[in-house]
Amino acid sequence: MENNEENRSPVESNDNLSDSAESNVIENISLGDAMAGVFTEPGSTFESVKASVKKNYWLLPVLIVIAVSVLSSFLVMNDEELVSEIRTKQKEAIKKQMDEAVKDGKMTREQADQQIEQTEKMFGGGMFVVFGIIGSVFGVLIIFFLKALVYWGGLKLFKGEAGYGDLLNVLGLAGLITAIQLAIDTVLAILMGKLMMNIGPVMLFSEESVGKQMYTLLANFDLLNIWYNIVVGIGLAKVSKLKPSVTITFVFVLWLVWVLLTSFGPLGMFMGR
Repeated sequence: MENNEENRSPVESNDNLSDSAESNVIENISLGDAMAGVFTEPGSTFESVKASVKKNYWLLPVLIVIAVSVLSSFLVMNDEELVSEIRTKQKEAIKKQMDEAVKDGKMTREQADQQIEQTEKMFGGGMFVVFGIIGSVFGVLIIFFLKALVYWGGLKLFKGEAGYGDLLNVLGLAGLITAIQLAIDTVLAILMGKLMMNIGPVMLFSEESVGKQMYTLLANFDLLNIWYNIVVGIGLAKVSKLKPSVTITFVFVLWLVWVLLTSFGPLGMFMGR
């Protein structure tokens, strides 16, 4: 019996090789499909992003988050009721720090009062809005790159295969949920005349009824924020080839640690909560 491979013509062989090569070509998922896929099919979307040659899927989503954050800050800073609450909290935080400094003998009462007065002048008027907007821009960027670095280091401990760029894409695309969260939270804050409003249990309580620390804790349990963390966990699994149960648990453990530190720990005092 003759060998079929030997009877195959050179043209047929070349055609088969061409078909095989075309099947191995990776098509880049478009940025629009990637952004939409975060909401519809995050798992398959992050798989496609991981396999894609294109590596800057994070850039536009981050710019969108910054734009929404700036607009949110502008709207809040132009709402008299919210501005009054912000300034009251700032004054309380500054006074607490100065009182502790006086108690520790680091400055006199007169020096503390002067420092409080200077700080209030610095953050008054137009500068208050400017600082709020600048803080929004740099806050988004610092948190974004720092969070990617933390996740990258954590995945290395679990023997994950994700690179730093993969983490930027996951957090950038998932950040679209954050943009929606910012927009909704801002609208709720303006309508209800209270900061830290969101779609969560914080809407059912007041700071006076549960205390400042517990109120801050409740404010972290925004349903959109929980959705964001789940999507990030799925994304980390897809780009690192780890099990979703591992990455989602990892994301929520880090998030809970952050929530506790900002609600009851030293970070909460530093942030004036």
